[in-house]
Amino acid sequence: MKEFKDFIEYGNIYVSSKDIKDKNSLVFAFVGDAVFSLFVRAELAEISTAKAGVLHIEASKFVRASYQKKLLELLENNLNEQEMAVVLSARNAKTNNVAKNSNLEEYKKSTSFEALLGYLYLTGNTARLYQILDMCLEQIKNDL
Repeated sequence: MKEFKDFIEYGNIYVSSKDIKDKNSLVFAFVGDAVFSLFVRAELAEISTAKAGVLHIEASKFVRASYQKKLLELLENNLNEQEMAVVLSARNAKTNNVAKNSNLEEYKKSTSFEALLGYLYLTGNTARLYQILDMCLEQIKNDL
């Protein structure tokens, strides 16, 4: 059985440190959204024998803004200075969007969570990304 690490490292093109400085934190969130969605879907597919429609409904519980806000709040004390800078930058980014079924606070914190994951992925810091995703997985398993 393939592990999530096999999926995420396939064809990964990392961004140089120079390019990172030029990236908007919402670009990190864009990538982080995909990373987290893939992570949740891969984990659910591995532990469940349910059909795709049921898995989709289950996955949506964990990729929604309110749940990602909860995960970020659990992680915040474990983040280093650079990771917190990414989180704060994304939280303070100006946006005209708010996801349906969420409020502005949930949306900003979930965007910050996604930006953190996208930042770690794009910088090639997969070891740290896996540590954070493992912490998230503990919470997800508790909430299944």
